Amino acid sequence: MNIGQKVAILNELKTKKLIDDIQEQENTLENLLRADALYRSERIQCLAPHGEDSREVKGILADLVMEAPAPEGKKMTVAQTDAWLRTQRTANPSLAKAIQSQNEAAFMAENNRISTEMAKARLSSLRGLLGLRTAQIEFLGQD
Repeated sequence: MNIGQKVAILNELKTKKLIDDIQEQENTLENLLRADALYRSERIQCLAPHGEDSREVKGILADLVMEAPAPEGKKMTVAQTDAWLRTQRTANPSLAKAIQSQNEAAFMAENNRISTEMAKARLSSLRGLLGLRTAQIEFLGQD
């Protein structure tokens, strides 16, 4: 293979564009991570571990426990209190709003996580492609 053919092949590899794409993807990933961290810090009261209530919902539930109606002057049993609190999840407007806010925050946090994972995967693919291009360039550099 003569030098002219090697130069033509090197030009076809478009390594400069690949490096620009990697830098762009790194910037995108950084922006996504910052946006996710900002979102989580702003919505900390609404976010909760999977299957649990957020701080905001727990606070409202704690306040509602104090307002639970006692049957004929007796204390409510734990089962009765739990049942009453379950009905309050839809009947109490502030609790329903807090639960809705919690669900929306969880959805957005998951959406941010997926976007970040996709950006990491794209970046990994681009870096792998750069490794391949590097090997191709080394091969073309041999005599």
